Amino acid sequence: MAAEAEEEVRLEVEAVAAVYGEDCRVYCDFPPHLVVHVRPNTADDSSQQFVELFLGIKASSQYPKEPPHVYAVESKGLDENRQAYLISSIQDKAKELD
Repeated sequence: MAAEAEEEVRLEVEAVAAVYGEDCRVYCDFPPHLVVHVRPNTADDSSQQFVELFLGIKASSQYPKEPPHVYAVESKGLDENRQAYLISSIQDKAKELD
């Protein structure tokens, strides 16, 4: 059973990497640890790139039973309050899905 759960988590990580492509760096498949570069659609035009975030996601070996730790690695155009609000909102959503 544990091997099946671990394989399911590895498939989740693979899916995230496939969706985000070059904007996703996977440091570990299990337990999952990755960083995703998040930005608005206008970010393809560097003159319109005002906001971006490198979002870290690191889970324990208890994942998916407990939600991962989500944190800001680096950001542009987001003050500390907005970063904290964004991270808090993501963590709250992860807890809801638990």
